[in-house]
Amino acid sequence: MAVKSNIIDVNDLLKRQERHTVLYFNYDNEAFMNTGIQESGSTPFACSTTTGPGGEEIKGKVGVKQDILNPMAFLGTKSSFFASASLAYPLDFMGKVIEAMKTPGGGFIQSFSPCPRGWRSDAHDSFKIAKLATDSGYYPLITIRVKDGVPKWSYSRPLKFNREKFLEFIKTMGKYNHLFKPKFEEDLINELIQQTEARLGNMVALVDNLGAEAPMDVYKMNVKQFAPQTHLAPGYGLCPGCGAGSIVHLLTLAATQVAKNNILYVNNTCCLEVATSKDDLTSWKSSWMHHLFESGATVADAVATTYRMLRYKGIWKKEIPYVIHLAGDGSTYDIGYQFLKSAIVRSSSFTIQNRYCSDDYCE
Repeated sequence: MAVKSNIIDVNDLLKRQERHTVLYFNYDNEAFMNTGIQESGSTPFACSTTTGPGGEEIKGKVGVKQDILNPMAFLGTKSSFFASASLAYPLDFMGKVIEAMKTPGGGFIQSFSPCPRGWRSDAHDSFKIAKLATDSGYYPLITIRVKDGVPKWSYSRPLKFNREKFLEFIKTMGKYNHLFKPKFEEDLINELIQQTEARLGNMVALVDNLGAEAPMDVYKMNVKQFAPQTHLAPGYGLCPGCGAGSIVHLLTLAATQVAKNNILYVNNTCCLEVATSKDDLTSWKSSWMHHLFESGATVADAVATTYRMLRYKGIWKKEIPYVIHLAGDGSTYDIGYQFLKSAIVRSSSFTIQNRYCSDDYCE
């Protein structure tokens, strides 16, 4: 049976009067990279890190790659936009950023981010790895739109597992070498496949039972008509082939179309923060602030809330700036997860309460 497609014209999105409170963004490189490639909640099963090496006794991580995206749909928020994205599908990536910024409430986008240094892959293979991750079914591209507490699932690439592409995918990265040499670790590979298929099966079930009427999202846009991004300078200190480098350029290009220069980025401690703010030389041309692992999301929410309160009180006369929180694994999966979850709930549910902060209520 043919699947109904949901054609989303980006020009229509840009005409929307609605806007987000905060967009929380995670570039998913599957470990704590800037502090030494340590295992995180995002690290997949059997993957080798410096704290869970693929040696003779320890065959990589003992555990699972956590799914933090789908559970957010059941937080009961009033209005939210959640999605996974990939640099291998740039139009889908930018479409999701623009839609998130034009959706009332808080949004969260998680993007697959190859790390040549941590994954022990060739720099020129990052795009190939990202594409294989999605095409094999390991990293599906889904969207969850929440309205009045009810989530609806959709997807932008077929939700199918391809064993051949999956094996090619893991063979491109040195972090899985121990599964093939000195011997073929069939049991571990089968367990990795089983976990991948289970996650994918969960998403298929969510689409089947809680999916949109037209579950296949297709973003329509003409990138040649986009204004050049004005938020980030060309130079930064990220490694060659770093997925975060490609991702942040797609992100800032999309964000420029929505916010122009009226934007503020909050960046928790991570590779991206370190590489774009070395010493006294910053790569950011827009308003940007650094905060710690655990508090980045809270600070982003506080900044956005403060501007709204000042606007309601008539103190801030200008347009409220857009706010995007940029984060690695520390601020999303582990150290700061509780702060992120709470910030999403606040920024997706409490906007209406700002009217009580007018002088009539506060005096």
